[in-house]
Amino acid sequence: MVEVTEPGEHAGAEADAAFTRRRGCTLAVRTADCAPLVLVSESAIAVVHAGWRGLADGVIQATARAMGPIVEAHIGPHIRRGCYEFGAGDLDEVSSALGDHVRATTNWGTPALDLTEGVRRLLGGARLHDTGACTACTDLFFSWRARADQARFATLAWLD
Repeated sequence: MVEVTEPGEHAGAEADAAFTRRRGCTLAVRTADCAPLVLVSESAIAVVHAGWRGLADGVIQATARAMGPIVEAHIGPHIRRGCYEFGAGDLDEVSSALGDHVRATTNWGTPALDLTEGVRRLLGGARLHDTGACTACTDLFFSWRARADQARFATLAWLD
C-alpha cells in the first residue's frame, strides 16, 4: 500500500492499494478478475486491488488503518462466485484467513471463492455499492480466468 501526497507520486508503483488525503491526486488500480475497490473515509479515498491473496493478507484492513474508518465502498466488475472455480488448498488458505463465508460453489458444482462476500465482511458496517457485474460471464470486461485476456481495466478515484 502506498500513500499519495502529491500528484504523480508513486505513479506506476506496484501496490495492492493506494490512498490519499489530498485533492488533485488521481489514484488508479488495474484489475481483470480481482475486485477493484474504491474506499471512502471521512478524510481520504483509496483504490484497492482485492484479489484472494490480498484479501487473505489483510489489504483492506491495512488500508482502513491508514486512511481511517471506511464509511462507503464501491466494488467494480470482478469474477463472481458462480464462475470462480478454486482449488481446495487455496480455498482452505483463504477461508482460514477470512472465514468459511468465502466458500461457495460454481454454477457447475465445483468449489468456488466468493470474493464479493469476503470484501463485504471485511468492510464491516460500511455502505457497499456493487455493480453486480461478473468479468467471466461477459465479453464486456477482461478476464484472465475465463478467456486468458492479457489486458486490464483501470479504476480511478480522486477527492473533489
